[in-house]
Amino acid sequence: MADLVVIGYPDEATAEKAHEVVSQLEHDLIMHVHGAAVVVKHADGQAKMVTKTGTTRSGAIMGGFFGLLFGLLFLIPVGGLILGGLWGAVLGTMRGWGIKDEFRQRAQDVLKPGTAALVLFLESWTEDKALAALAPLGGEVLKTSLSEEATKEINAALEADKDDGTPAAPAS
Repeated sequence: MADLVVIGYPDEATAEKAHEVVSQLEHDLIMHVHGAAVVVKHADGQAKMVTKTGTTRSGAIMGGFFGLLFGLLFLIPVGGLILGGLWGAVLGTMRGWGIKDEFRQRAQDVLKPGTAALVLFLESWTEDKALAALAPLGGEVLKTSLSEEATKEINAALEADKDDGTPAAPAS
């Protein structure tokens, strides 16, 4: 079962530092991060997403995936981020995630104008060690677990597109 974690910070620099800590935790095998991004909401209310998964094809796929996720969580327009069949695969997958409205509302409340959030899609992690390593940075941590079925569907959609360029259809 995968987890979706949103950590709210007072500024972009702190969220970027948290991402560096997460990278070290992944190197130390405390976390297996399937995707990470920093979302910043400027004082004027405009939001931007900085995907941290790299510039490879897989990174572009995760960028689109996170674009949709952020659009749903933070109400950020994501029109140009999802292309082709991946749109349908990810939309179909999202229906089965079961992310509650309460989590979505709390995620929106964490991202206030002038703040930032680190969003992680975690395949696995040693939660107590990870949170202890991130604690010196402060922040508000929100976590929700995704069902086994949803995790498998997300991974299948991402892996199929990475392997052959053909998006996987979501399981029904």
